[in-house]
Amino acid sequence: MAAGDVTRVISNVQGIYARRRAAVYALCVYYASLAINYFRQVQPATPGTAGKFWHNQSGQAAARMHSGAYQEENIIAWFMAHGVQYGVYIELANDARHQAIRPVIQRFVGRFYQDLKKLYAGG
Repeated sequence: MAAGDVTRVISNVQGIYARRRAAVYALCVYYASLAINYFRQVQPATPGTAGKFWHNQSGQAAARMHSGAYQEENIIAWFMAHGVQYGVYIELANDARHQAIRPVIQRFVGRFYQDLKKLYAGG
């Protein structure tokens, strides 16, 4: 195999890796948006209203919930997080009766894994 052939193979592999990485990140962005949109649908941020996860007193906890995707070295992921300091309390207090992050992520994680498998299987 000539040196030019080796260079071409290396370039092709790097290109495949970069495209796959971009596709995984795009998938993470998509699922982060699905998760936050679902959350906002079932947990309105209107003060004094009951949502799927808790009864809103001020609406701040629901309004400040956010999601996103990130790439950090070899890690590509999506997440949901509270934007209020008492978010940890909401998630863990009262035997996690009012947690929202875990149920929302569990709602979508199976589909996410299936889509990820399709991406790597080429299907």
